[in-house]
Amino acid sequence: MSTPIVGRNGVVKKAGTAIGYAKGVSVSIGVELVKDYALNSNKPAIVEDGNQSYKVSVESMYVDNTYAQVVLTGDPVDIELDPAGAATGKPKVTVKNVVFTNWKLDQKQTGVVMQSMEGEGDDLQLGTIA
Repeated sequence: MSTPIVGRNGVVKKAGTAIGYAKGVSVSIGVELVKDYALNSNKPAIVEDGNQSYKVSVESMYVDNTYAQVVLTGDPVDIELDPAGAATGKPKVTVKNVVFTNWKLDQKQTGVVMQSMEGEGDDLQLGTIA
């Protein structure tokens, strides 16, 4: 039986560099369903997988406007998540060519100023750290 991965060991990287003070990351795969019906039947004539999407959101402590600038420029970046840490042989998930479309700054009277970014890439690769 495998051992569950503890979240605090994770590392999230933008273009190969760790995102400082990252608190959380979410990576999702979405697949559209191609389904259509023919006359005289209540069962689908075709059911196939369709277009895929790869979404990313990152939450980190705010230091400066670097990530806001990434959203404004629209330059694609690779986002790598190393859920079990950065040791050789551990799993990694890379979302390629992410264009961040949303940046949010959250400041409250108590606590640390936080920022979050959301975007979507054009490919997702599953592998292990070499």
